[in-house]
Amino acid sequence: MSEQRPRIPDFKRFLITGAVLGFLAGVAVSVTRQGPPNYSATTMLLYVGVLGAMLGTGVAGLLSVLLDRSGRSSG
Repeated sequence: MSEQRPRIPDFKRFLITGAVLGFLAGVAVSVTRQGPPNYSATTMLLYVGVLGAMLGTGVAGLLSVLLDRSGRSSG
């Protein structure tokens, strides 16, 4: 009988997917909201998009670590 190894999440894919989804969410927020008058629409889109990408990467990283820990046996 072969021993089954636990499934380990692919961290790179999680982080890239989180960054892309976060960027798209940030872009969607910046398009639907009115920004400050001293910023252009493009600047607002990029700032909020990059902020969303950073938040999405962080959330995806936490999720992948939690999935990695839950997939391993404790003893």
